Amino acid sequence: MNHNNGLHWSFDYNYGAQKPEFAQELRQTLRGHYTQSGLRDAEAGQTITHVYNILPNFWRGYGCEDEPDETLSIGTATIKRRKETGDLSDLSIQYWDLLTPYWEYSVRYQNTTSGEDVQLEFLCEDEAYRPLMDEKNWRVDSRNSGKDAYFRMRCDGELTSDKEITLYIGDSRIVAGRVDESVPLTCNWTLFDVIPALAQTLQKSDDGVDIAFLDDLEQLRPKNRLGFLEAIQTPIPLYGYYLYGVGVPPSYWWLDAHGDIAIVSSTFETLVLKEKMVNSS
Repeated sequence: MNHNNGLHWSFDYNYGAQKPEFAQELRQTLRGHYTQSGLRDAEAGQTITHVYNILPNFWRGYGCEDEPDETLSIGTATIKRRKETGDLSDLSIQYWDLLTPYWEYSVRYQNTTSGEDVQLEFLCEDEAYRPLMDEKNWRVDSRNSGKDAYFRMRCDGELTSDKEITLYIGDSRIVAGRVDESVPLTCNWTLFDVIPALAQTLQKSDDGVDIAFLDDLEQLRPKNRLGFLEAIQTPIPLYGYYLYGVGVPPSYWWLDAHGDIAIVSSTFETLVLKEKMVNSS
């Protein structure tokens, strides 16, 4: 803990040259969401949305002195999920019962400095690990601010019956790997729900749990471990969890008193929850 600013070491990126300061921006963002009540227990048919401020971990500023930046934020990440119970036959998932609940995700990551604009849509089973559903069930639409032929990429994906991950980019078919059936396969963006669901289990476990995920639904990360880090009281009461894995930069996930992931800190950026809402159809 940095006692000068009250930030835990896992998300302490406060440096004197930042304007505004990292600690100030993080606290202001948290203050806005923390006054809201918990919204995790939505009913079927309702869309739960969490919007995160993207803060750069290492920043010296690139703005003109005559027009100083008013915010440290470099973009937003928006996670929408909707619990459904209905007919999946149009998705070629023939073996699912018509009344089986599942989760429909829509994620958008927008980075104003890198020019990234990534949208992901996918389906997950209604379980704690949010396993990706089989057959063609996910889509990635990635764009950047360039004007050349590579400014956009569209990718569709599926998990076959023998646990092979297949991606379709234009006319190309790419095998991205095969999943060990003993380890649940999810997406990195579902960890915002997986960690709250496993929170009590992780706190009671000395070794954590194994998990595999598709990074942005494209890159297989087969060997990872989720575990409990510690509890802190400032800047707000939070419970910390870690994600370590082979070929994956460490990240730290902080759960607030409402059961929402309030802070996610990775190597280059930190996501801070700034808004949450529930919308009915």
